[in-house]
Amino acid sequence: MLKSLLILLFVVGGIAAWSAPAPESPTLQVLNQWLAAVNTRDTARMTAFWQQYGSDAPEQHVANDERLVNMTGGFTFVKVLKDDGLHLEVLLKEGRGSYSELTIDLAAANPPVVRGMFGHPVPDPVAGQPATAANDQELAALIRSHVEDSAASEPFSGAILVAHGDKPVLEGAWGMANREKGIKNTVDTQFCLGSMNKMFTAVAILQLVQQGKLSLDKTIGAYWPDYPNREVANRVTVRHLLTHSGGTGDIFTPEYEAHRLEIRSLADYVKLYGNRPLAFEPGARTEYSNYGFILLGRLIEIVSGEDYQAYIQEHVFAPAGMTHSDSRPTSDQFSGRAVGYTKGSDGLRPNTPDLPWSGTSAGGGYSTVGDLLLFAKALQTGKLIDAALLQQAVTDQTHTGYGFGFYALKDGAYGHGGGAPGMNGELHILPRQGYVIVVLANRDPFMATQMESFIESILPEA
Repeated sequence: MLKSLLILLFVVGGIAAWSAPAPESPTLQVLNQWLAAVNTRDTARMTAFWQQYGSDAPEQHVANDERLVNMTGGFTFVKVLKDDGLHLEVLLKEGRGSYSELTIDLAAANPPVVRGMFGHPVPDPVAGQPATAANDQELAALIRSHVEDSAASEPFSGAILVAHGDKPVLEGAWGMANREKGIKNTVDTQFCLGSMNKMFTAVAILQLVQQGKLSLDKTIGAYWPDYPNREVANRVTVRHLLTHSGGTGDIFTPEYEAHRLEIRSLADYVKLYGNRPLAFEPGARTEYSNYGFILLGRLIEIVSGEDYQAYIQEHVFAPAGMTHSDSRPTSDQFSGRAVGYTKGSDGLRPNTPDLPWSGTSAGGGYSTVGDLLLFAKALQTGKLIDAALLQQAVTDQTHTGYGFGFYALKDGAYGHGGGAPGMNGELHILPRQGYVIVVLANRDPFMATQMESFIESILPEA
């Protein structure tokens, strides 16, 4: 599980032919400087950018910059969609030809201080908006046609499930789960989820809140008195961890790479990072933190007295009926799990050498499209947490579109994604329209993300 096991927060890169918008607002100043720095692919310039615009720990951002540029071929500026000086939305074109929308939020304008940067793929605006399906039958046909059409450039490899109410609209699988053994993907194939695990962790935390065993606004030290760093223990709250605003940093560091296969429990991560100081004042801004969700997993263990994986199996998966979801060690090979394939210099290669020992509370578990539909149904029917807590979880808590372990999407939709070399997944729940969309792929980002975006863009009008 690399840093990219996060839902992929776009740290924008560029390629040689980007054009700068003018005149510059504070947000456009940030965008232009960011593109200018990343275009060089020079680590020192990217580090200097993040130091200038408010990051006390620029290494994580620089690593994201480099990884996203390598995955997408960079970005060119297309046009401004919205700009009020503190909030910017722009359309970008990726070097490989796809399009993305990027949002930049500032905590201050003079001088500019970055509060958050987030992005997501969008359909090609030049080609025009895809035709909206007239009904669910046509929706299924359009999705299948789109999958077939994409085969000319990059064949889809994964599984798709779309449901409308209690009715499956489409459930299908394409590509190979194991190219070496000739095993095809099926709708029952388990795919790596990446950061989608964070939804399960958030639900478990909110269950403990609902039971009165945890409080969102108490510090972690109230439940974990021997946490190694007292500043972290006494200042970071459960709410901070759920919203990535605690300043707790990441787990994908040189120390992690040196001990990747030795780190086999949440406690092992704490041994590695427990003495690390805060990256910024808790609550001051949002900065995606895998380590924050590791801490939430350990809190679940401490408060419940159960191993994290055992708790999730008993209190999340079992009530939802999810019998094909787990976080078994990477070394446990079996026919029902897809191998992830990432692009290398000589074509596709398995991503197995890059994976952690097993999944964690921050990401890296495995599931199927069917199990994730069951999870969505269990959330909506109150089997996991009550409606009031769910509403908090799926409401933007940070002005960056993030709630408690869920992204707050447009028109009341919510969900989470995950991505890393060789894997990409999305779960979107659209209560107002009555649809659930699940796309899982065993290929590089943003294969599943772009497929989900296309499906959502052609849903029948209410």
